[in-house]
Amino acid sequence: MATRSIVRIIPSKATEQKDCSNAASRYIYLYHHWDGSPSGVGRELEHFLRGRNDGDAPDGTPTWDADSIADELMNSPSGYVRSDNNHGDVEYGYVIDCGHRTLTCYDLESGRRSIDNANEIIYYTPN
Repeated sequence: MATRSIVRIIPSKATEQKDCSNAASRYIYLYHHWDGSPSGVGRELEHFLRGRNDGDAPDGTPTWDADSIADELMNSPSGYVRSDNNHGDVEYGYVIDCGHRTLTCYDLESGRRSIDNANEIIYYTPN
C-alpha cells in the first residue's frame, strides 16, 4: 500500500513577503507516491538537505534555491513529480522553507488534507 506525501517548497523571497497570498502562488509542490512517512521520505529529505550549506556553492549558486531543490528531487531516482498544488489524497506533508532553511513534517491523516490545517509532527533543522 502506498503512503503518499506532498512536499511544499517555499522560495526564500516568499518567506520574506508580508503578503502571504502573493507568496503562496510561488510555492513549488512535489508529489511522492510511495513511502511518504517520516521514516521514508522524511528521512530522505532530511539527508538531502543536510548536504546543503548556509551559503552559496563554489560557482555562486545559492544552495537553498527552491527551483534547484525541486529540480534535483525530480531528477533523483526517488520518484518525485511536480504537482499543481497541495495534492489531495496524501498522508504526510513536508515543507522545505528555503528562507529559514528548515524542513517540517505534517500529519495529514485524520481528515486533514492540507498542510495549512495539519498538526506539525516533526521539525528538522538540517544544519
